[in-house]
Amino acid sequence: MSQTSIKSVLVIGAGANDIQHGDELDAATFEIVSTFKKLGIKTILADNNPFSVSLENRSAVDHACIGPLNVEYLVNLIDRYRPAAILPTVGNQHAFELTQELLEKGIIQKRDIQLLGVPEATVRQVNNPVLLSRTLHKMDAPMKTVVTVSNYQDALEEAQKLGYPVIIRSVLPKSNSTRRIVHDQRELASAVQSCLSQSRAEQVLVQQSLAGYKEIEVMVQRDASGTMMMLSMVEDMDPIGIHAGDSVAFNPPQTLLDRQIQDMRDTAFAITRKLRIVGINHVQFALNPDNDKFYVIKNSPYFDRMASFVAQSTGYPIARVSAQLYAGQRLRDIDLGPNYVHHAALVEPTMDHIAARVPVWGFTEIPEASHLLGTEKKSVGTVFGVGRSTIEALFKAIESRYREPADFHLAAQKKLTDDELIVKLVHPEAGRLFVLIEAMNRGYGVDELAEMTKIDPFYFDQINKMRLLIKEVVDNPGKEPVLIRAKGCGLSNQLIARLWKTTPDRIYQMLLDHQITSKYKEIEPSAGEFDQHTSSFYSALEDENEGTKTAQPSAMVIGTGGLQLGLSNSGDYFVAAMIQQLHREGYHTVIVDTNPSSVALVSELSDKRYLEPPTPENVFQLLKVEQPQLLFVPASYTQLLDALKRVNLECQLIVLPDDRLPQLDNRAAKLVAFNYIYDGEYAYPLGTTTNLLSPEQLNYQSTAIRYPAAVPDYAFQPISDQASSAVMDQDEPGLFQVIFVKAGDEYHQVGVQPLPLTEVAFLSKVLCVSLPGIFIQLVTGKAAGETVAESLKRANDPGVVTYRATFPFKALHVHDGVPTVNKIIGARMQFLTLPSSNE
Repeated sequence: MSQTSIKSVLVIGAGANDIQHGDELDAATFEIVSTFKKLGIKTILADNNPFSVSLENRSAVDHACIGPLNVEYLVNLIDRYRPAAILPTVGNQHAFELTQELLEKGIIQKRDIQLLGVPEATVRQVNNPVLLSRTLHKMDAPMKTVVTVSNYQDALEEAQKLGYPVIIRSVLPKSNSTRRIVHDQRELASAVQSCLSQSRAEQVLVQQSLAGYKEIEVMVQRDASGTMMMLSMVEDMDPIGIHAGDSVAFNPPQTLLDRQIQDMRDTAFAITRKLRIVGINHVQFALNPDNDKFYVIKNSPYFDRMASFVAQSTGYPIARVSAQLYAGQRLRDIDLGPNYVHHAALVEPTMDHIAARVPVWGFTEIPEASHLLGTEKKSVGTVFGVGRSTIEALFKAIESRYREPADFHLAAQKKLTDDELIVKLVHPEAGRLFVLIEAMNRGYGVDELAEMTKIDPFYFDQINKMRLLIKEVVDNPGKEPVLIRAKGCGLSNQLIARLWKTTPDRIYQMLLDHQITSKYKEIEPSAGEFDQHTSSFYSALEDENEGTKTAQPSAMVIGTGGLQLGLSNSGDYFVAAMIQQLHREGYHTVIVDTNPSSVALVSELSDKRYLEPPTPENVFQLLKVEQPQLLFVPASYTQLLDALKRVNLECQLIVLPDDRLPQLDNRAAKLVAFNYIYDGEYAYPLGTTTNLLSPEQLNYQSTAIRYPAAVPDYAFQPISDQASSAVMDQDEPGLFQVIFVKAGDEYHQVGVQPLPLTEVAFLSKVLCVSLPGIFIQLVTGKAAGETVAESLKRANDPGVVTYRATFPFKALHVHDGVPTVNKIIGARMQFLTLPSSNE
C-alpha cells in the first residue's frame, strides 16, 4: 500500500449497541484502523463500548481511549494527540452530531483538522433533514414533500394538505425512536406532542407517506477524484411502512427492471457527487411499482448494517477500500493484494448467487413489547443465508436463527382462526413470512395477498414454492428424489425430520447412503469472471467443489450468530478475541457464522469463512472437509452439541460459555463477585466486582457494575481465601466468578459460575489483559502458571471503573421495563479515575 500525507486520525466510535446498530460498526472500525496502520497512519479510537474488539486491537490502534462520547472528551483527545483528521463514518448518526458540535465550537477549524469522508456542509445536512431536502430539491432529485412545523395547528394544516397517512418525525431528535406514521387527526395530536418533546430544536417534520411503495437500498462508493461505482442494490421484500431493518432483504434485487435499477443508480451517483462524499454512501429509495416513479427517502454516508450485508454477500472488501479512499487514494490505484486482480477495487461487484437477510427478534426476552411492525425498528439483530435460488437463500437464513421452532412455525400458524389470520395479514407482525405461508395454505391467491400486503407478487410465487415443497416433503416420507429437491432448496435435516416424523440423524444417514453431499462455492465480487479468492464460502448441492482443506494446524469456530438480548455482542467479541490468540499460537482459523455484522468474519481475523447455518449436518460436513484439531461451539447451541457428543470426533471439542448470564441479580442485596483465572492448579485473582444501587429504583442492579467492589479490610482476606478455595475445587481450567451476598456485616457465598462473557469483555479492558486469549491458552494446555502470572503482571491498576448496560425499552415503547441481565442490548463503561496506561 502506498503512503499518505495524513499522519494521524481520531476515529469516533459508535458507543453502546442499540436497536439501530450492532457490531457491524465495530467490524468496519477494525478493518479501517488495520488498513490505516498499513498506510502508516496513527489512530486514536474514542469509544466506551466494553464489547468492542477494535478497542483491544493494539497492533493497529495507537491510542485506545475509553471515555464518554461527548464533545468535552473529544476536545481533550484533540488537545492531547493533535490528530490531523477526524473520521465520523464508523460512529453512526451520533458521530455526525458530535462532529457538528466540534464544527460549531470552531475546534476543527482552529486546529486545522481534516474531515474524512464528508465535507463540513454535508455533516450539517446529514444531521438536518430540512437542509438535505433543500439541497436535493435544488438538484431536482425526486423527493417526497417534507414540511417543518413547531406546533400542532401547523402540523394539522400540513397533514390535511398532504392527505393521510403522514409521517411525523422530530428535528434533531434526542433518541432514535421519534418517527410515527399517522392515519388520522386523533393520532396526529399524540404524535406531534411526542415528537416535539423529543426534538432538541422543538420542531417536527410532517412528511408525505409513501407506505406501500417498494423500498430499495443502494450502496455506492466515490473517490476524491469523482470516480464512482455502485457496490450493490438491495431490495426489501416488505414495502415502505415497515422498517427496512425488520424486513426480509435480498441482494441482488429480485423484481426490479433494468431501467429502474439504472435510474436509481444514476440518482444515487448524482447525490453522492453533490454532497462530495468520499467512501461509501447509502441511499434509500421508495419506488412506485405502478409507474416507476421513485423518491429519495434517506441518505446515510456512513457504515451501517447495509454495508456489512453487502460486503459479506458480494465479497467486496468495502471497509478496506474505504479506508484507502479516506487516505486520499483513488479507486484505480488501490491494490487489494495477490488474491484479487489488478483494478479489482474499481470493478462493480456482480453475483452468481442470492443472499437473503432476515431479522432476529428479542420478544422472548421482552414479551410485553408490541409485535406489530411499522416505521420504527423492532429487531435486535440480523442473520443471512446464501444460495443459488431465492427460496434456498431464504430457507438458510431462517435456519440461521437457531432458536426457531423445528417445524418452521407451521403448527403455530395452523392454530390461528380465520379472523386472527386476517388481522395478521392487514396489521403485519414479526414473523409475517410464516403467516403468509399459512394464508396460501388456506386458499388466498397471489393477487389477493399482494393487494392486502403491498408485497410484490414475485415473492408470493416464491413463498408458494416454499409451501408446495414443504407439502411435497410431508406427502412423500423417505423418498430420495424429494430429499434431493428439499436439500437443494436449503431445507435443514431438522425440518425434514420433523415433517417425516423421524430424527435428524436418520436424515443424515439417508444423505450418506445416497451420496448426497453439498459442495462449497466461493463468494467473490466478479462472479467467477476473474481468478479471485476471498476465502468466503457457501454450500450448494452441485457437482463442482471450490473449497479445499485449510492449512494445518487449524481450529474451527462456530460463531455466536446474530446479536441477541442478554449477551449483546459480547459473544462475538469473545470469538474474535479468541481467534486472535489462536493465530498467535500458530493455528489457521475457520469460522462458521451467518451474522453479516460479525467482527469475527473480518478477513484480517479469520482465514476462512463459511456463511452457513450451524446445523449438525453442516458442521459434520465441514469437519470432514477441514479436519481441524480444535472445534469451538457455543454452549447455547444445544442441538449441535448433543449431535456432536453422539459421534467420535477426531478433534478436541471446546464449549464456549455463551449461555451464562451474570448472577449479580439479587435486587434486595449487595452482591460481590471475586473473579479468577484457574489453570487447573492455581487460582489467579482478577479483582472484584459488585452490583450498583439504582438511584431511580432504589434497588441493586446486576446490569450496573463497579470495579473494584468496596469490601471492608476485615472481611476481604477471609472471603478471598474462601473464593480461591471454591475455584480450585472446579473440575476444569477456565475463567470463574464466585458470588457472595452481603448480610449485615457478613458475606455468604452464593455460588460459583463461569465468568459471563459480558464481564469477560469488561474486565479485559479494565485490566488491559485479553481474557479470551488466556481462555484459549487454558483450554489448549498452553497456559503454564508463569504464562498467566506474566500476563497479569502487565495489568495496570485501573482505579474505579463502572459498567452500565443499556436496554431497548424506549425503542420498543415498553414503559416501566425492568432492566434485567437477559434484556441487555449494549453497555457503556467509564474509568472514574484515570489509570496509568489507559487514556
